[in-house]
Amino acid sequence: MIRILALETSGPACGVALLALADRPPSAAVALVRGRLTMRVAAPEAGRHAETVHGLLEAVLRAARVGLRDLDGVAVSIGPGSFTGLRVGLAAAKVLAVFGSLPLAGVPTLAAMALEAENLDFREILATRDAGRGQVYAARFRSGPTGPRPAGGPWILEAAVAASRVPADARRMTEVPSAAAVAALGAMRILAGRRDDPDRLVPLYLRRPQAEELRRARGR
Repeated sequence: MIRILALETSGPACGVALLALADRPPSAAVALVRGRLTMRVAAPEAGRHAETVHGLLEAVLRAARVGLRDLDGVAVSIGPGSFTGLRVGLAAAKVLAVFGSLPLAGVPTLAAMALEAENLDFREILATRDAGRGQVYAARFRSGPTGPRPAGGPWILEAAVAASRVPADARRMTEVPSAAAVAALGAMRILAGRRDDPDRLVPLYLRRPQAEELRRARGR
Protein backbone atom coordinates (compact mmCIF):
# COMPACT_ATOMS: atom_id res chain seq x y z
CA MET A 1 0.00 0.00 0.00
CA ILE A 2 1.30 3.45 -0.97
CA ARG A 3 0.05 6.35 1.14
CA ILE A 4 0.68 9.99 0.27
CA LEU A 5 -0.59 12.81 2.48
CA ALA A 6 -1.21 16.14 0.71
CA LEU A 7 -1.92 19.71 1.81
CA GLU A 8 -3.49 22.45 -0.30
CA THR A 9 -3.56 25.88 1.38
CA SER A 10 -2.97 28.27 -1.51
CA GLY A 11 -6.35 30.02 -1.22
CA PRO A 12 -8.99 30.95 1.35
CA ALA A 13 -9.83 27.26 1.91
CA CYS A 14 -7.60 24.56 3.38
CA GLY A 15 -7.61 21.03 2.05
CA VAL A 16 -5.97 17.77 3.15
CA ALA A 17 -6.06 14.50 1.22
CA LEU A 18 -4.75 11.02 1.90
CA LEU A 19 -4.10 9.08 -1.29
CA ALA A 20 -3.93 5.33 -0.65
CA LEU A 21 -3.04 3.11 -3.60
CA ALA A 22 -2.78 -0.67 -3.57
CA ASP A 23 -0.10 -0.57 -6.27
CA ARG A 24 1.88 1.78 -8.46
CA PRO A 25 -0.62 3.88 -10.50
CA PRO A 26 -0.09 3.97 -14.28
CA SER A 27 -0.78 7.71 -14.44
CA ALA A 28 -1.51 10.75 -12.30
CA ALA A 29 -5.06 10.91 -13.67
CA VAL A 30 -5.70 7.36 -12.46
CA ALA A 31 -4.21 8.17 -9.06
CA LEU A 32 -6.54 11.16 -8.78
CA VAL A 33 -9.67 9.02 -8.90
CA ARG A 34 -8.52 6.03 -6.86
CA GLY A 35 -8.46 5.49 -3.12
CA ARG A 36 -8.49 9.03 -1.78
CA LEU A 37 -9.79 10.46 1.47
CA THR A 38 -10.20 14.24 1.27
CA MET A 39 -11.36 16.91 3.69
CA ARG A 40 -11.59 20.58 2.76
CA VAL A 41 -12.99 23.51 4.71
CA ALA A 42 -12.88 27.27 4.42
CA ALA A 43 -10.60 28.97 6.91
CA PRO A 44 -12.93 30.63 9.47
CA GLU A 45 -11.22 33.99 9.02
CA ALA A 46 -8.08 35.51 7.58
CA GLY A 47 -4.93 34.38 9.34
CA ARG A 48 -6.46 31.17 10.74
CA HIS A 49 -4.98 28.76 8.18
CA ALA A 50 -2.60 27.28 10.73
CA GLU A 51 -5.36 26.19 13.11
CA THR A 52 -7.53 24.90 10.28
CA VAL A 53 -4.92 22.83 8.46
CA HIS A 54 -3.62 21.14 11.61
CA GLY A 55 -7.16 20.19 12.59
CA LEU A 56 -7.78 18.74 9.13
CA LEU A 57 -4.53 16.75 9.24
CA GLU A 58 -5.53 15.16 12.53
CA ALA A 59 -9.06 14.45 11.28
CA VAL A 60 -7.93 12.80 8.01
CA LEU A 61 -5.31 10.60 9.67
CA ARG A 62 -7.71 9.62 12.45
CA ALA A 63 -10.51 8.78 9.99
CA ALA A 64 -8.14 6.61 7.95
CA ARG A 65 -6.59 5.06 11.09
CA VAL A 66 -3.17 5.97 9.78
CA GLY A 67 -0.17 7.32 11.68
CA LEU A 68 2.83 9.30 10.50
CA ARG A 69 4.99 6.16 10.28
CA ASP A 70 2.43 4.57 7.92
CA LEU A 71 2.92 7.26 5.26
CA ASP A 72 5.17 7.00 2.19
CA GLY A 73 5.43 10.71 1.45
CA VAL A 74 4.05 14.23 1.83
CA ALA A 75 2.95 16.52 -0.99
CA VAL A 76 2.16 20.21 -0.73
CA SER A 77 0.86 22.91 -3.04
CA ILE A 78 3.59 25.55 -3.53
CA GLY A 79 1.67 28.28 -5.37
CA PRO A 80 1.09 30.72 -6.78
CA GLY A 81 -1.59 31.79 -4.35
CA SER A 82 -2.12 33.30 -0.92
CA PHE A 83 1.17 34.37 0.67
CA THR A 84 0.04 33.42 4.18
CA GLY A 85 -1.69 30.20 3.14
CA LEU A 86 1.32 28.93 1.20
CA ARG A 87 3.67 29.60 4.09
CA VAL A 88 1.40 27.71 6.49
CA GLY A 89 1.02 24.71 4.19
CA LEU A 90 4.73 24.49 3.44
CA ALA A 91 5.68 24.78 7.11
CA ALA A 92 3.27 21.98 8.07
CA ALA A 93 4.44 19.72 5.22
CA LYS A 94 8.10 20.24 6.09
CA VAL A 95 7.50 19.36 9.75
CA LEU A 96 5.73 16.15 8.72
CA ALA A 97 8.49 15.24 6.26
CA VAL A 98 11.35 15.92 8.66
CA PHE A 99 9.88 14.29 11.77
CA GLY A 100 8.47 11.36 9.81
CA SER A 101 11.63 10.96 7.66
CA LEU A 102 9.34 11.10 4.63
CA PRO A 103 9.95 12.17 1.02
CA LEU A 104 8.58 15.66 0.31
CA ALA A 105 7.12 16.78 -3.04
CA GLY A 106 6.23 20.36 -3.91
CA VAL A 107 3.42 20.60 -6.48
CA PRO A 108 2.71 23.80 -8.46
CA THR A 109 -0.85 24.87 -7.73
CA LEU A 110 -1.75 25.52 -11.36
CA ALA A 111 -0.54 22.02 -12.33
CA ALA A 112 -2.89 20.53 -9.72
CA MET A 113 -5.74 22.51 -11.28
CA ALA A 114 -4.76 21.30 -14.75
CA LEU A 115 -4.82 17.68 -13.59
CA GLU A 116 -8.50 18.05 -12.72
CA ALA A 117 -9.19 19.07 -16.35
CA GLU A 118 -6.86 16.38 -17.72
CA ASN A 119 -8.89 13.79 -15.83
CA LEU A 120 -11.89 14.97 -17.89
CA ASP A 121 -9.89 14.13 -21.04
CA PHE A 122 -8.79 17.61 -22.03
CA ARG A 123 -5.38 17.60 -23.74
CA GLU A 124 -4.70 21.36 -23.81
CA ILE A 125 -5.36 23.27 -20.61
CA LEU A 126 -5.02 26.85 -19.42
CA ALA A 127 -5.19 26.94 -15.61
CA THR A 128 -6.00 30.34 -14.14
CA ARG A 129 -6.85 31.63 -10.70
CA ASP A 130 -7.66 35.04 -9.29
CA ALA A 131 -4.60 37.06 -8.26
CA GLY A 132 -6.51 40.17 -7.20
CA ARG A 133 -6.12 43.67 -8.68
CA GLY A 134 -7.87 42.57 -11.88
CA GLN A 135 -5.18 39.99 -12.60
CA VAL A 136 -4.92 36.20 -12.71
CA TYR A 137 -2.17 33.65 -12.25
CA ALA A 138 -2.03 31.51 -15.39
CA ALA A 139 -0.11 28.64 -16.98
CA ARG A 140 -0.65 26.41 -20.02
CA PHE A 141 -0.30 22.63 -19.92
CA ARG A 142 -0.50 19.61 -22.19
CA SER A 143 -1.69 16.22 -20.98
CA GLY A 144 1.02 13.68 -20.11
CA PRO A 145 1.23 10.22 -18.51
CA THR A 146 2.72 11.48 -15.24
CA GLY A 147 0.57 14.61 -15.11
CA PRO A 148 0.17 17.88 -17.01
CA ARG A 149 3.32 19.00 -18.86
CA PRO A 150 4.12 22.74 -18.74
CA ALA A 151 3.57 24.48 -22.10
CA GLY A 152 3.86 28.12 -21.02
CA GLY A 153 4.04 30.25 -17.89
CA PRO A 154 3.41 30.60 -15.08
CA TRP A 155 2.46 34.22 -15.63
CA ILE A 156 0.60 36.95 -13.82
CA LEU A 157 -1.67 38.55 -16.41
CA GLU A 158 -4.62 40.87 -16.84
CA ALA A 159 -7.74 38.69 -16.93
CA ALA A 160 -8.60 39.66 -20.53
CA VAL A 161 -5.09 38.78 -21.70
CA ALA A 162 -5.29 35.35 -20.07
CA ALA A 163 -8.59 34.63 -21.82
CA SER A 164 -6.97 35.36 -25.20
CA ARG A 165 -4.36 32.66 -24.61
CA VAL A 166 -6.81 29.73 -24.57
CA PRO A 167 -6.46 27.62 -27.75
CA ALA A 168 -9.73 26.81 -29.53
CA ASP A 169 -9.64 23.14 -28.48
CA ALA A 170 -8.37 23.72 -24.94
CA ARG A 171 -10.08 23.79 -21.57
CA ARG A 172 -9.73 26.79 -19.29
CA MET A 173 -9.62 25.58 -15.69
CA THR A 174 -10.60 28.16 -13.07
CA GLU A 175 -11.86 26.00 -10.21
CA VAL A 176 -9.90 26.02 -6.96
CA PRO A 177 -7.22 23.32 -6.75
CA SER A 178 -7.93 20.17 -4.75
CA ALA A 179 -5.71 18.44 -2.21
CA ALA A 180 -6.50 15.18 -4.04
CA ALA A 181 -4.87 16.50 -7.23
CA VAL A 182 -1.85 17.65 -5.20
CA ALA A 183 -1.65 14.13 -3.73
CA ALA A 184 -1.79 12.50 -7.17
CA LEU A 185 0.96 14.67 -8.65
CA GLY A 186 3.01 14.38 -5.48
CA ALA A 187 2.73 10.59 -5.66
CA MET A 188 4.04 10.59 -9.24
CA ARG A 189 7.06 12.69 -8.20
CA ILE A 190 7.84 10.61 -5.12
CA LEU A 191 7.46 7.27 -6.91
CA ALA A 192 9.81 8.55 -9.61
CA GLY A 193 12.41 9.40 -6.95
CA ARG A 194 11.97 13.17 -7.42
CA ARG A 195 11.82 14.52 -3.90
CA ASP A 196 12.39 18.07 -2.63
CA ASP A 197 14.80 19.18 0.07
CA PRO A 198 12.75 20.67 2.96
CA ASP A 199 15.47 23.29 3.46
CA ARG A 200 15.29 24.45 -0.16
CA LEU A 201 11.60 24.16 -1.06
CA VAL A 202 10.01 27.63 -1.17
CA PRO A 203 6.65 29.03 -2.28
CA LEU A 204 6.19 29.97 -5.93
CA TYR A 205 5.39 33.69 -5.74
CA LEU A 206 4.86 35.63 -8.97
CA ARG A 207 4.89 39.00 -7.26
CA ARG A 208 5.91 40.52 -3.96
CA PRO A 209 3.50 40.60 -1.01
CA GLN A 210 1.42 43.80 -0.99
CA ALA A 211 2.94 44.90 2.32
CA GLU A 212 6.44 44.68 0.81
CA GLU A 213 5.35 46.64 -2.26
CA LEU A 214 3.93 49.39 -0.02
CA ARG A 215 7.19 49.56 1.95
CA ARG A 216 9.18 49.87 -1.28
CA ALA A 217 6.82 52.59 -2.56
CA ARG A 218 7.23 54.59 0.65
CA GLY A 219 11.01 54.26 0.43
CA ARG A 220 11.19 55.80 -3.05
